[in-house]
Amino acid sequence: MREKLLFAPSLNLSFEKEGNNTRLFETLEYLSKLFINNKFVTRIIKHSSNVFFLRRGLKGSLLVVFLLTFSSVHAQDLHFSQFYNSPQNINPALTGLFHQDKRFVANLRSQWASVPVPYQTSSLAYDQKILNDGRLGNDIFGAGLFLNYDIAGDAKMQTTQFGGNIAYTRQLSKMHFLSGGFRVLVAQRRFDITALTFDNQFIDGTFIPTASTGEDFSNFNYSYVDLGAGINWLFQISKRMKFHFGMSVLHLNQPRATFFENSDFRQYRRWNLHLDATVQLADKIDLMPAAIFSMQEAQQERLFGTAVRYHLDQRFAREKSLIVGTWYRMNDAAITSFGLSYPTWDAVVSYDFNTSDFNNATNGNGGVEFSFIYTITTVKPMNDRKSCPIF
Repeated sequence: MREKLLFAPSLNLSFEKEGNNTRLFETLEYLSKLFINNKFVTRIIKHSSNVFFLRRGLKGSLLVVFLLTFSSVHAQDLHFSQFYNSPQNINPALTGLFHQDKRFVANLRSQWASVPVPYQTSSLAYDQKILNDGRLGNDIFGAGLFLNYDIAGDAKMQTTQFGGNIAYTRQLSKMHFLSGGFRVLVAQRRFDITALTFDNQFIDGTFIPTASTGEDFSNFNYSYVDLGAGINWLFQISKRMKFHFGMSVLHLNQPRATFFENSDFRQYRRWNLHLDATVQLADKIDLMPAAIFSMQEAQQERLFGTAVRYHLDQRFAREKSLIVGTWYRMNDAAITSFGLSYPTWDAVVSYDFNTSDFNNATNGNGGVEFSFIYTITTVKPMNDRKSCPIF
């Protein structure tokens, strides 16, 4: 449910002699809601976990505009430009949906390194097929675990998530597969008050880090349980001719997401629509388009583009290929990617070139991102024979 505002605070934010810190934070939270639909603010907050503006006042007061955006208002979801290389974070129905038996995925993103406070996001995931001994025929039961970590802003706002996915894929016909998946995770969000400076710590013009801040922060972290679900349809003609279309909903249970003890603000559900394909254009060339549309309350993200795979070697178990891609996130960034693919691993690096209004602060620089996928194929006993779909 939405928070009820008990008062309409004035926009004159002079807290020089304000002794009620509760009123300060309530007012600042109100402001974060008031400006949530401002286009420029939206473009900033949709990428960050929090924004701190610190300014010394005319009489030495400190104005702390503590916009805990996406933590007390729209708790920020971790996001990657290479969404197609982070399947468990996008849709739990993609768990176990790959040709091999076991898969390790690592993602690392460093964003806005040219601004004073960059943002860093990392993810580790593992998934595998369960009961992969012929008992399920060509159906697939997949299970996986993931660990996500994000740190952002002057206050070192940290988000840690640990969770698991399960999925079941049903073969509907020779070329059609339908998957359904479910996820549960436990998350914690916290910030470091010692990383901030306050007016009371400036004594006779000298900053004293051990001096009292004069502020009363009663809650530095909170935790919650989060649920999600998804479906995915796969149409597969061959290994080099296939199409995925999926939909997922995250924050299904709308967990409480606020640092304020007297608040019951709930995290909005996030809906994802995604698709990707592999289309063979020539003997050595594949086209791999992909797109994702995400919606969370009034916020939207649309990212689309394509990659081209050039096969250097097509001999069995010695396959090698180059991958070059171009992508665009609407009203935000142009993205280029380059990767290498070997039989057991894929590595891709991408870079975001900022095209939004925030370009003034970043000089066009966005974020660099790495992904690495390593797969294992289990050797089956000779008497273990079954047909297996090629994903």
